[in-house]
Amino acid sequence: MSNDLEGSAATAAAPPAPGRGRTGRTRTRGALVARIARGALLAAVLILALFLLLGQLLAVLPVSWWSPFLNVLPIEIPLLVVGIARDALGSWSVVLAALALAAGVFTLRRRGRRRLPLAFSAVGGTALLLALTTTTVQVVSVHGATGQWFLFSPATPASAVGRGPDRTVTYATLGGERMKADLYLPEAGSATAVPLVVSIHGGGFISGSRGPSVYTSWLADQGYAVLDVDYRLATATEHTWNTADADVGCAMTWATAHASEYGLHMDRVATFGGSAGGNLAINVAYKANAGTLKPSCGTAGQLPQVNAVIAAYPVVDLSTSVGESAYGTESGDWYVGGDPARYPERYESVDSANQISKDAPPTLILQGSRDHLVFADHTEAFADKLTAAGVTHSYVELPFMDHAYDSVSTGIGTKATRALTLPWLQKYIEG
Repeated sequence: MSNDLEGSAATAAAPPAPGRGRTGRTRTRGALVARIARGALLAAVLILALFLLLGQLLAVLPVSWWSPFLNVLPIEIPLLVVGIARDALGSWSVVLAALALAAGVFTLRRRGRRRLPLAFSAVGGTALLLALTTTTVQVVSVHGATGQWFLFSPATPASAVGRGPDRTVTYATLGGERMKADLYLPEAGSATAVPLVVSIHGGGFISGSRGPSVYTSWLADQGYAVLDVDYRLATATEHTWNTADADVGCAMTWATAHASEYGLHMDRVATFGGSAGGNLAINVAYKANAGTLKPSCGTAGQLPQVNAVIAAYPVVDLSTSVGESAYGTESGDWYVGGDPARYPERYESVDSANQISKDAPPTLILQGSRDHLVFADHTEAFADKLTAAGVTHSYVELPFMDHAYDSVSTGIGTKATRALTLPWLQKYIEG
């Protein structure tokens, strides 16, 4: 008996076989690393699913429901980013939501009915259902507006904006600042002058600059010269409400002076812009044709008559828009100098409806129905005023799309805009 006890004690006290403890620790460490990796992957997929769900909720819920958040800048900007990113993803939202749902179902099967996997599946499933709905409606709606089917857009997640300009010119020096413009030209070989599209960037009148976009080189490839212009931006102390459109007019007088040099047909001119650029595209064209635009260089006699306007999600009613979001308020304070109650005459001069006249050129307006910066009902109301004034126009509302819906070249918003822009230019410029 004592020998047995001594043997047992000796066995218990004996050190582990060489390598056995190290192998066990290695296996434990490897299992821990694998668990952490799986957890990190699931967390990443859950974050993606939540992002997709928020994007779809921004698309389907009325803009007015988000009003309390839109007046808080640290919240409004991320919401706008989510909406723009959702539109850039397009049909890929369906693919990603399906993957998120599959990951949730897989987790449920592995772990059983637990709250986190159930929530995971619910988020992914809801995002997938909404993405399928919004994508289908967009495809059908765009087909109705353009006659073309864009079934899966963008075809790849990547997007290119196109080539750079053929020339960069200084069109004037204003307030001590050298004002630049990029000129995109069709391929050489045309023996006749080509129509000109004046492209005006957005940015709330306080940011942004000229530069390659999804339209600049594309328009040149369609046979149009494009003059992509900068204009003086507003700051907290420099309010440019009365110079921005004049600066664009100045660039247009430069085009007139250099038309023969670059082969520009100044009797065939269009303005093109989005957001703040859309406001300027409308206002510059309407004022130029009515004879009320005073360019900040050159002469009014050098301003061409504008034959057509294309404006995407334009800020046509700044008086109202500035009070509907934090970014709108900041833009109004910087651009105009304060709110409409303080400067009613300034706002009257920048609101597009006040520029409507019988000489206003044919105007194509495109607007996302879920724009959380430029509300669609204001843009539609402006279109109704064009109708009442007898101005030739077309208003196209793209369902479930947010501000800057055309941020990628192969997205359905960009394809729709291009499909509508080209025949508009052909009809009213080349007529």
